[in-house]
Amino acid sequence: MSQNNSNDNMNWDLTSYFPEFNGPEMKEFKKQLKNDIESIRNQASSLSSLDSNNLEEWEKVFLNSEDLTTRYSHLRSYIGCVASADSMNEDHLKEEAEMSVLAAEFSKLSSELLSSLKNADDEIFESFTEIPALSNASYYLNRVREESQKRMDQENEILAADLGVDGIGAWGRLYDTVSSKLEFDMEYPDGKKVRLPMSQRRSLMEKPDREVRKAAFQGGNEAWRSIEDVTASALNAIAGTRLTLNKHRGINRFLDVALFQASISRKTLDAMLGAIYSEIEVPKDILRLKAKTMNREKIAWYDLGAPMDLEFKKKLDWQEAQNLVKDSFSASYPELGNFAGNAFEKKWVDWEPREGKRPGGFCTGSLLTKESRIFMTYNETIGDVLTLAHEAGHAFHSHVMRDIRPYSHFYPMTLAETASTFGEMILTEGILQNPSISDDEKILMLDTEINHGAIYLMDIPVRFEFEN
Repeated sequence: MSQNNSNDNMNWDLTSYFPEFNGPEMKEFKKQLKNDIESIRNQASSLSSLDSNNLEEWEKVFLNSEDLTTRYSHLRSYIGCVASADSMNEDHLKEEAEMSVLAAEFSKLSSELLSSLKNADDEIFESFTEIPALSNASYYLNRVREESQKRMDQENEILAADLGVDGIGAWGRLYDTVSSKLEFDMEYPDGKKVRLPMSQRRSLMEKPDREVRKAAFQGGNEAWRSIEDVTASALNAIAGTRLTLNKHRGINRFLDVALFQASISRKTLDAMLGAIYSEIEVPKDILRLKAKTMNREKIAWYDLGAPMDLEFKKKLDWQEAQNLVKDSFSASYPELGNFAGNAFEKKWVDWEPREGKRPGGFCTGSLLTKESRIFMTYNETIGDVLTLAHEAGHAFHSHVMRDIRPYSHFYPMTLAETASTFGEMILTEGILQNPSISDDEKILMLDTEINHGAIYLMDIPVRFEFEN
């Protein structure tokens, strides 16, 4: 596939990023960004830590870095889009690898910003945050200052950034590449055998036919088993690198980094998990009842996403999915409905199942164009419609924030997921209150949400215990 038409087999329109992949506009943008990162980093490294004599110089560095954040988000989002949607394209993977090098350079600049605040006394720091051009970025600046207290010396942080390109970053890229190319053997109840990309497995495990779900589960497990050594090595290398860096940064408890990133305390995390464990019989009861409705003693893993056995058309084509999301959003929140309609009309969603597409879903965006893009694999289930609403919630969050300064876009996942959950809830409410939707469809929607609740309450704590 030539680099100029590499977007042809994608659903979304990415031309607002660049007219063409690796075209002259993209090359010039990347070149200028790289040069500016280096220039501003040199400016920063020439300054001493923040003090009363260099407030103005550091102000310029922080403001210039904020502009770089906008342009960096634009290029990184674009490369992430093309690499995820068509990971079989070697040009995309090459650009993704090059992006990791640029990310390391950007990380070095960020390290300079952290270093500048590490030893600043309270009075100087307060004066800095009161500078008019930075006064509404105090939350970000306080977070940077807090993070700076757990850093290695600048020389070692630069070394860590450089090593990360072919270290922790490379292991992550390897996992993405291997998982996107991974296929599994799917044998349908009628004897039909096909080989499918892993990105289609999740939706197959939400099909009404138990034998279809079972075949997808078993075929997928066999496929993952075939690369278990590679994925285990990647996981161990990523975790090992983080533990080593934590040790040298003086971080004694490995959860401290995640807690800081989530902007919560350990007490909050313990309280949340304690609440789940104290009521763990609630999700268990939901699954026991599910097993009973399926005439089984207990449910298998591939039964978790099974819909109720109802007499109506269970497949929802892509147009129906868009209508459900848009109409549900509009009924409760017209501005949200208009936004979703605009996103669909402008082709902001890559939804089609196809070979070479990475598993999972995400919402990404550019601070430069103030637009978002949604990545998912749509297989005509109500769970897929929920995923669309979930990611649209993220996109709307970014839309609402589009005119605030880039530094204010650094918010934790604990906040980000409230927007996506909001999208799911608005969809559910819209379907339940829509008189034109059948009772069976409403029951299916409610059943899906209840299932998700039970799964989350049992699955997420297991993941935590695995990490712990």
